[in-house]
Amino acid sequence: MRYLSAFALNDVKSIGRDSLLLYMLFIPWLMVAVLRFMMPIAKIWLDTEYGVDIVPYYPLILSFFLLLEVPMLFGLVYGLLILDEKDDRALVALQVTPVSLDSYIFYRFIVTFLMSVVYIILTIMASGLLSGSQLLRLAPAVLLSGLQAVLILEILISLANNKVEGLAIMKGTGIMLIGPLVAFFLESNWEILLGVLPTYWPAKAFWLVWEGESSILYILIGLVYTLILITLLYRRFRRKYAL
Repeated sequence: MRYLSAFALNDVKSIGRDSLLLYMLFIPWLMVAVLRFMMPIAKIWLDTEYGVDIVPYYPLILSFFLLLEVPMLFGLVYGLLILDEKDDRALVALQVTPVSLDSYIFYRFIVTFLMSVVYIILTIMASGLLSGSQLLRLAPAVLLSGLQAVLILEILISLANNKVEGLAIMKGTGIMLIGPLVAFFLESNWEILLGVLPTYWPAKAFWLVWEGESSILYILIGLVYTLILITLLYRRFRRKYAL
């Protein structure tokens, strides 16, 4: 287990040296500050001036800024870290040590998933828009959303050959954040077509539970679909980097 602490220490140092990665980790807290302090003001102003009640849009707001944004950020941060290490030929060096490439990537997957889930829980609670009892009911959607961080990480490391390409791919992943939110405004069964985006499933499950409806089917489909994508992308990654 000694190598785990070495990996963790190296992660802290690497993120601390990279201002972009460090900034990305602070973004969720900036969003929390906006939601915590600006949303009550916006709610009163919109209701007074325009007669618009934004409370029904709270699940949309939370899903956009925290449920989906947070795992995307962690997937990007750890994906770019791996690409950094790939550029430094650390992945090649790793494969001639007692630590296997699979163990290294598995560690990254676990850390990315856990950090995403913890951050989602903390930021949603800190936003003041959701109670603890509500969050408990939304736990399956939060866990599924955390898995999206692993998927984002895999998209970067399996498709990009270096950090520059990773930054370019990062811009394209925005559709996984914005695309599912279109479903919130659709009142047709055609919204299921948005399920091609894996982030649709945790977002939809989140909205259903918020309304007191069952989300088990969406959770199960999203889980299976996400795991299939992760497996396929990991196979691509192994073909690219295995000695």
